[in-house]
Order: sequence, then C-alpha cells, then structure tokens
Amino acid sequence: MSPIGPGHDWRVVRPDLKWQILRRSWRFFLWAMYSSVGSMMLGYDFGAAGTCTAFPSFVKQFGEPFEGSYLIPARVQSGWSGASTAGDILGVLAGGYLIDVIGRMQQGASGWQLFLVGRLISAFGFGIVFVNSPVWIGEVVRPELRGFFLCIMNGSIVLAQFILSCTAQGTSKINNDWSWKIIIILQYMFVGKIWDYLSIRNKLSTNSNVSLRQVPLIVFYPFFPESPYYLLKNNKHESARNSLEKIWGKNDQELINAEMERIQANVEFSEGMIAEAKLKGPLIVQAFQGINRKRSLIAMIPPAGQQMIGSAFVLTYITYFLELIGVTNYFLVSLILYIVMLISNLSAFFVVEVSGRRKLLVPGMIVLTLICLIMGIMGCLTSKAAFWVSIVCIFLWAVFYQITIGAIGFALSSEVGSLPLRPVTQSIVGVTQGVTGWVMGFVTPYIINPDEGNMGAKIGFVFFGLGIIASVLVFLYVPETKGLNFDEIDYLFASGTNPRKFQEAIAEYRARGQSVKKEDLAPKSISYENEKEGVIVEQQE
Repeated sequence: MSPIGPGHDWRVVRPDLKWQILRRSWRFFLWAMYSSVGSMMLGYDFGAAGTCTAFPSFVKQFGEPFEGSYLIPARVQSGWSGASTAGDILGVLAGGYLIDVIGRMQQGASGWQLFLVGRLISAFGFGIVFVNSPVWIGEVVRPELRGFFLCIMNGSIVLAQFILSCTAQGTSKINNDWSWKIIIILQYMFVGKIWDYLSIRNKLSTNSNVSLRQVPLIVFYPFFPESPYYLLKNNKHESARNSLEKIWGKNDQELINAEMERIQANVEFSEGMIAEAKLKGPLIVQAFQGINRKRSLIAMIPPAGQQMIGSAFVLTYITYFLELIGVTNYFLVSLILYIVMLISNLSAFFVVEVSGRRKLLVPGMIVLTLICLIMGIMGCLTSKAAFWVSIVCIFLWAVFYQITIGAIGFALSSEVGSLPLRPVTQSIVGVTQGVTGWVMGFVTPYIINPDEGNMGAKIGFVFFGLGIIASVLVFLYVPETKGLNFDEIDYLFASGTNPRKFQEAIAEYRARGQSVKKEDLAPKSISYENEKEGVIVEQQE
C-alpha cells in the first residue's frame, strides 16, 4: 500500500514523504498559484517603467534632448519609481489590516477595482492583493511543504517579469508608440480590463463587448476557497470544512478531518499565545511588543537584503542598463537573463526543502556580495574582456539571487511571524521591501543615467558595500526553520534561543520527549549555550 494511500495518518507530519504529498497537493498548488496573482502584478509593475525606458519612441515622447538624442532625466525616472512604490506601501499596509477584517478571499475584489487610475493607484491595488498569497499559503499548506509553496511568491514575480521581457523582445520590432503601449496595456491582463482600455482609447462602448472582458482571474474568483484558518478563527466550522474540500477534494475525509484538527489547534495555540503574552492594542503595535519585536525585525531582514544586494536595480532597470553599457541587442539579452532567472527560481522550490533556509541564505549572500565586487572592479576597466565579465557577473548574480534570497527570503519572512500576527507581519515585510526598494529605485537613475552619475558597471561597488551589511545581518539573525512546525518556532522565540541555534535547540527539546505547551510561550525565560556540553538550557530571568 502506498505510504499516502487510503488509511494514511494525516495527523502525523512526515517530512520524509514530502514529494509524495506534493503529488497529492495538485489542487492546492493551483489555488496557491491563483492566489499569487498579486505577486505577478507587482513583478510586472516593477519592471514596466524601466523596460519602457529602453524604447526609443518612449524616450522621445517623455524625454528631453541630450547630446543629439533624447534622454529621460534621472529625476523623472525616480519620480515614476517613487509613485509606484508609494502605492505599493500604502496597499500592503491596507491589505494587512483588511485581510484580518474581511478575510483572505475578499482581498482581490477590493484591489482589482483600483487598477484603472494611474500608476500610484494601480500600485496601491497591487500592494493589497500582494499580501494575500503568503498569508493564505502559510495558513493552509501542509507543514511538509511549507517552504516549497512559499517560494511561489517570488516565482510569480519572476514569471511576470519573464512575460514582460518576452513582450518587450517582440514589440521591439515595432517602430512607433505601440512598441511600449502594448506593455502598458498588458498590465490590465491581470484584472480583465484590456477591453476597457481599448474601448476608452477608441471611444467605443464597453457594454457591447462584455464577454471580451472576462479572463480566468475574474471567472475563478467566486470559487476561490477562503482560508480555513480565518474561518475557524471566526467559528465558521462548516464553512472551513467546505473550504478544505475545495482545496483537497471530497474523496479523502480523513485528510479533511486531520486538517480541521491541525488548523483548529493552530488557532487555539495562537489565541493562547496572545493571552500568555498579555498583548494588547492594534496588531501593528503587538507586532513590536515583547518577543514579537524580534520576530518582526528578523522578518524584515530578507526583504531589505534583497534590495541591498541589487534587486531593485536588476529587476527594474536591467534592460535600460544593458543599453547604456553598450549591449547591442539588449532586449534579447534581457530575455535570456529572465529565462535564466526563471529556471533558477524553479530549482529553489526543491532546494529549499532539501537544504533549508539558513544554509542557502548565508553563503548565498556572501557569493552575491563578491559578485557585486567583481562587477564593480570590471567597471573600472575599459577592455572588451572586462565588458564581458560584467555581463557574466549579471547572469551569475541572477542565478544565485533566485536560488537563495530571492525565493527563500519571502518564505522565511512568512514563517518567522507568529500565526495571529501573520497578516500584519506580511504587511511589515511588504513595507520594508517597499521602503528599501523605493530608496534604491530612486537613487539608481542618478547612479546610471548619462546625465548624472553614469557609473556603468561600477554600480557593483554600491551593492558590494550594502551587501556586506546585509550578509552580516543574515548571518547573525536568520534562523533555520526547516522541519519546524509553528508551535516549535513559537517556543524557540519565546525561550530566547539564539536564532543561529534553532536546530540544535529543538533537537535537544525533542530528545527529551517534550511537546510545546502554552505556558512555554510566555516570554519569561532565556536560553544560553552551555560551553562545556554545547546544549541549550533554560534559565529564568
């Protein structure tokens, strides 16, 4: 009999059967991909303006005369980046609140209505739905595959940017304004409003073509299952069961019963955690009270590290940058780069469950920092060889970024927040990424534009310096959460265990045959390492 066939005990977490469970999780995978459309929206939006800047017709329309041609000034590019990022920040803040008030399913409808009016408002809507996916996945996913499915968030961003790059390569053959207008129009693909745009542009009535406005995103929305965690938290047990049957199917009621028990236990455990810690006030305040302060700050490290190592530069301006440094077929090279990133990101789905989080993040950040240093050095040279080494550095950066902090950073940030505060923690993560991304997106045009810094590949020095800081933070504070359930993560933080010692501490805890209880979560004990025995012990403060 198959290990996960009829009669399998779903109440027992079996990491050794994760790949068999993955094959059983095809419905969940489809819903997880559907929930990640907010990440796709953000990914496309991140790169749209920077990609359009590489089109001559776009530059001519929005730029200024510069040395016999046209150039979009750095201040204008920075303004576009700032408007978009401001919308993202406001959106994730609103989303973190709304997701706990009206549920996970309702987020999409609130955000989709905002995408038609300007870059700022569009980004606000993108930010709202961006929060939904990691919260929904984290609450519903089987523990054996939590890291795998949380990688979907970054995978969706890369997929959208790959679509953007394919579109740019195709429209680069068009010698008029439609070369870049098509890219802008395709943003409406995500919300089913392409025909609205075309109808307005051509002064046609939208009422006569309603059928053309329907896309799978809207068609499937009424069937999207609400988070069972949210439903059980609000005492809607029958609705939670119906939602689980949408996610897993109705054939295996033993699985449904086990998931009902597991998620209900998480709800009760989380409520008990709040009571034990005696937290009060708004959720955003609670996220920075007591031990949750440490958890929130750790959750902020990966998104900040992504930007500090060059994410905003590569994912937003790489096509334009390739043009500036003299790459002839820059649209094609950009497309190849995104193919490499997409393949690298897909490999991270499996690597994260085998190697873990910390074991990839720490060496990954060090390698990325060194790549930036090499690229900066090559920027100081003028030889053809130095030029090609710079291109190779960009591709190597793409591979290591997507396998490490690009994919795993989002997964880790979604794991370290406590269950009751996960929505607001995800908002904090989004704001951190938005603020650091805004800073880097704002200054990058001033660094690379010919009318300003014109640093070329020497921009690598900037990310080398920032990468050193990010690498130190990752080494000191990022824990290894592979194989840990949420109860154990709560216990390790509450006991004051050094983040670098999570695996050793939980191994000792399990060896004593203990299970986590609510009283273990009161932040009244600290842990230290016995220098002689090398084990974690507890001591009252």
